[in-house]
Amino acid sequence: MRETYGVVLPGLNLADMSGKLIVIEGTDGVGRSTQMNLLRPWLEHQGHAVVDTGITRSALAGKGIKKAKEGHTLGRVTLTLFYATDFADRVIHQIVPALQAGFVVLTDRYIYSLMARALVRGLDPVWLSNLYSFAPKPDAVLYLRIGVEDLIPRVVFSRGFDYWESGMDLHASEDMYESFGKYQTSLLAQFDKLSQEYNFEVIDATQDIRSIFRQLQICIARVLEKPGVTKPPAPVERLAESKVAETAEAEVAATVVKNG
Repeated sequence: MRETYGVVLPGLNLADMSGKLIVIEGTDGVGRSTQMNLLRPWLEHQGHAVVDTGITRSALAGKGIKKAKEGHTLGRVTLTLFYATDFADRVIHQIVPALQAGFVVLTDRYIYSLMARALVRGLDPVWLSNLYSFAPKPDAVLYLRIGVEDLIPRVVFSRGFDYWESGMDLHASEDMYESFGKYQTSLLAQFDKLSQEYNFEVIDATQDIRSIFRQLQICIARVLEKPGVTKPPAPVERLAESKVAETAEAEVAATVVKNG
């Protein structure tokens, strides 16, 4: 039976879960989506059935959160409870069924991002721990870590600044650039604390895409390794590496085109 951080949601059966739950964590703009796009085809090429999920992807609350955030009027408690509802719905309808069916579940962020955001906004850590105590414990939490001095140029030259990612609701500064720096600095400090508390596997996200991906591969392969299973023949490994290289190059090219 898979453990949670404290309680099990009523009516939810966590027994007979042969799948693996792998979390990709990290702050805004660190490159999680790029790595998720590389990991899924790689895992499928290895013969694994994969489900990927992430924040605001629940049928119950996902669209509601996005719409509510457009107004820039959500309070910190309301926002936190909205995200918790989205997460609970995904646990019930996406994550647990996939794990029971033997899938590898890749999730872009988990409760740790939600807790970090809420902690920066001054919510009580004990209350937050209790709120998310129903979360199934992952098999691995892979934390893409980056400093704010390396993060800012990535955001500037990609999608630009976002109201919520800049913490504008905290009113630390009227300048979005300055507010982003302050907010992300606080957020990264919370991530580092959570990393110690929840035993994240830390990966240096200042590296190039391929190097980060290779480290993620090694970490995930360790989680999925089964005793007695031999490695695939070399030609298959080379083919997989070729596909990964092509995908990585396409990601880089797309970023270059987007940035002009």
